[in-house]
Amino acid sequence: MIAGRNPIGGRMKSLIGERKGLVEKKTQQSRDERNKQNDEVKRWVETRKGVQETLRKLMDEMDRQQEIREAENKKVRELKVVREEKTKIMQSIRTELFANVDEKRNSQRNKTRGIKQIKKAMDALESLQMSGKISEKKFQEDRKKLIQEMNEAKESKVSFTDGPSEIRQQLKKAEAEQEKAHAAVDAAAIVAQSAHDLMGEIKNEVTRLRDEHSDAHRRVEKFRRIADKHHRKFLVGMRCIQSIDGILNSSMDEVESDEQASSVEARDLMDLLMSGETLGLDDLMAFQRNN
Repeated sequence: MIAGRNPIGGRMKSLIGERKGLVEKKTQQSRDERNKQNDEVKRWVETRKGVQETLRKLMDEMDRQQEIREAENKKVRELKVVREEKTKIMQSIRTELFANVDEKRNSQRNKTRGIKQIKKAMDALESLQMSGKISEKKFQEDRKKLIQEMNEAKESKVSFTDGPSEIRQQLKKAEAEQEKAHAAVDAAAIVAQSAHDLMGEIKNEVTRLRDEHSDAHRRVEKFRRIADKHHRKFLVGMRCIQSIDGILNSSMDEVESDEQASSVEARDLMDLLMSGETLGLDDLMAFQRNN
């Protein structure tokens, strides 16, 4: 046994010094990789944040378009009631006007023959004249009467425009109001449909962005796990370096056999670190037992 406190053995000191350099290299690599992964985390966090902001704006716009659609649909229902009222008024005036015209037509029929009947009479008169069954004088007299009757029939022919001017003006006004009410219904329906179509487009975009948001979130979690893994390795490396420094600066009271055992123990722990294993609390305490 060697009495007193002797400096750390040369072999142990050389081995640990060599291992310290490797640990420092691994620790630096872990720090660099951690920083790299943290940069990825930041990038995807910003991407996720941007998607969230866009989603929020789209959802606000969807709510706004829904309000527009509901308001316009309500307006359509109200305007349809107005249009129905205008249509009933127009139809009522038309019925009144047609009744007046029909009355005039019936009255005219009682006063004179129709144009078709007069034409038949003219054809019959010409046939009599050509067959010599009627004198030229009689033919001319009868023909003159028929022509006069034809002119009177044409002049007295009743049309839709022959109704009372007051009723025709009322109908014209009613038709204009009905057309205006119909146009208002169409305009409101177009706005409502446009809002509905836009809501559909927004919904599709929201679905796409939600998928994009989920993908960004998965990437954030993935790179964060990797960064945390390298950070733990970095912390273990720093603690190992501190333990090594403590060993190198300490004195040992153990005999050569104890020194050799500590050397093997330290080498095993270094090998764990070099292989990428995460050293736990027990492993670190093994270093510190040599301090």
